[in-house]
Parts: sequence; structure tokens; C-alpha cells
Amino acid sequence: MRDLNFNSMLRLTVFLVFAIGFFFVLIVGQNIIVPLVVAFFIAFLLMPLCKWLESKGLNRVLSALSSFLFTVLILGGVGFLFGSQIKRFGKDVDRISERISELNSALPESIREAIGELKVEDLYAYVEENIAEIFTSLAGFASSFTFVIVVPIYIVLILIYRDLFREFLVRVFSKSGGASPAKSQGATRGGEKRNIEQIIPRIKRIVQQYIIGMFYVICILFVLNSIALLSLGIEHALLFAAFAAVLNIIPFVGPLLGSTLPILFALVTKDSLFYPLAVLIAFVVIQTAESNLITPNIVGRNVSLNPLVTLITLFVGAAVWGVIGMVLFIPLVAVLKEVLANIEGLEPYAYVLGTGEKKKRSKSIWSRIEDRLVAIKDRFRR
Repeated sequence: MRDLNFNSMLRLTVFLVFAIGFFFVLIVGQNIIVPLVVAFFIAFLLMPLCKWLESKGLNRVLSALSSFLFTVLILGGVGFLFGSQIKRFGKDVDRISERISELNSALPESIREAIGELKVEDLYAYVEENIAEIFTSLAGFASSFTFVIVVPIYIVLILIYRDLFREFLVRVFSKSGGASPAKSQGATRGGEKRNIEQIIPRIKRIVQQYIIGMFYVICILFVLNSIALLSLGIEHALLFAAFAAVLNIIPFVGPLLGSTLPILFALVTKDSLFYPLAVLIAFVVIQTAESNLITPNIVGRNVSLNPLVTLITLFVGAAVWGVIGMVLFIPLVAVLKEVLANIEGLEPYAYVLGTGEKKKRSKSIWSRIEDRLVAIKDRFRR
């Protein structure tokens, strides 16, 4: 028992020392590591398209360049549409300021004295400033030389030399400590190689399905938010819907910030309190559906981190890399959990990162609905 406790404490100590050194490297090497992580994530997402182009006869270099250029065109089109909506919103700033002044003058004198310096205009400006800080941080990072020039080069090179990186990982992690090529050691190396070759596709699948799943969630939220805001007659509904949907990629904090701006806009521009309350209720219903139905069935099974770990991951990501860290650390911790689950002696750390549920192949909600429809159809046939 004493040896067991000593070994457990020794493993824990080594793990903590490694974690401290690892986070130190992440902080010091942020300008190098963050572009690499972003490039690997985007490259993982583009690999299916790149392989499809290769199957059509293009060589690997042209396939990688075409995949990247296609992504740039898509993002450019989305950015153009989003920018046009922001320009339209900017034309109404003067009208909004006049409306705020009218609301302030319409308040009873006693209420204005009780409020004092706290005005609706100040609250609106405070929220706008804090939301702007997020986009300023992301835009500042995205507009830097490293991101604009180096990341595209990283993405293309990763797509071109992806087999080289895969073989490198297989050789590194399947390397045995012994020098003599004994038969038993060869069998061990073969087992380790198979294990690594199983982990790599899982990691690629986690990253791909997380990014694709978040894209699906953003699209669904955009549609739901647009329907809710348009039905209430809120101006610039598409802009607010896209704004709230994109901010949803930041767990906990993003949905709160995304719903605040349209609520305040409805409070300022509408004559009745019904509209801001209706917007609040609509966003609460949509976010409840998103967190309990949409995201768990589209993204949740690939990440499967418990809420406490997710919250801690957000704080750690913000402390290490800022806002971009809050976005990147969730899939990184999911990948870490998958790696730990396949390393002997580190399985408990993977378990504590997860939800505590046993791994089982559960059907998605769409498969369950399909099975239910088939059962109903069979019942009518009888």
C-alpha cells in the first residue's frame, strides 16, 4: 500500500511539474504556438476537401492551394455581408442617441435623481465597449503579420506534408526503449504503433467534427435568432442574430454578451417594455434549446467535457492566450483527454476531464427520430 501511494504521488508530482512547464511554454511562445494551432485546426478541416481534389486528379500542392483559396473566398463573402450590415447599423447611431435622450427626458424627476449618473446611454456605451474589446482582440490578432502571412503558409504546408507529420508521430510514440530487436519487443512496438495509428484519426475526427459541429450550431442559431427578432420587428435583426450566433463559440460568456445588445437596442428603440422582455425570453428559450438539445447532439459527443472542466478551461484559456484562448482551449482539452485515455497510467486524468459516463455508442437524436418513424410505419402496416 505504501508503494502504491508513493507511485501515485510520484506520478501526480511529475504530471503537475509537466503541466506547469507546459503552460509556461504556452505563455512564452504564444506568438508561435497560437498560429500553429489555428493552422492545424483549419488544415484538419480542409483535409477532406483536399483529399477529394486529389482523387479528381489534382496533385497535392494544387489541391492544398485550391482548398485554402476556396476557404478564403467563403470567409471573404461572409465578411462582406457582415460588414454591410454593420455599415447599415452605423447609419442609425444618431437616431439611437436621440431616442436615448428622449427616454432620459421622459423619466420622472425623482427617478432621474435616484439614478444619478447611471444612465441608459452609459449602460449602452459600457456594453458596446466591452463587446468591442472582444472583437478588437480578435481583429488585432487576425490582422497581425503572423496571422495574415504565416498562418496561410502553415495551412498549405500542413496539407502538403500531412503524411510526413503522421508518420513522424507514429515513429516517435511507437519507439521502444530497448536497443535489441527482440521478438517480444517487436510485438510491443507493433502494438504501440497500432495504438498510435488509432489515436491520430480520433484526434483528427475530434477537431474536424468540433469545428464543423460549431459551424452547424452557429447556422442553426442564426436562423432561430433571425426568426425571433424579425417576428418581433427588431431592426437590424440579421446583424444581431449573426452577432449572437458567432459569440456562441465562447461558452457561458458568449451567449450572455450576444443577447445583451439586441435587448438594449429593443429597449431604446421601442415604445413598450414588451419588446425587450420578448427578446430576452426568446434568447433564453433558444439558448436553453442550444445547450440541452442542439450542441449536445451535434458537438457534445465529440468533446464530452464536464461543465466544471469547461469553465476552468475558459478561465485558463483567457489567462494564457486571451480571447482566442477561450475559443481554442476547448478542443485542445478534448484532444488532451483523448490522448490521456490511451496512455497507460494516465487514464484517471482523462476520466476526470470527461463526464464520468462510460463510453458507448449512443444514437444521435436524428437516428432516434428515424427509428421512431420506422416503428410507427411498421405499426400502421400491421
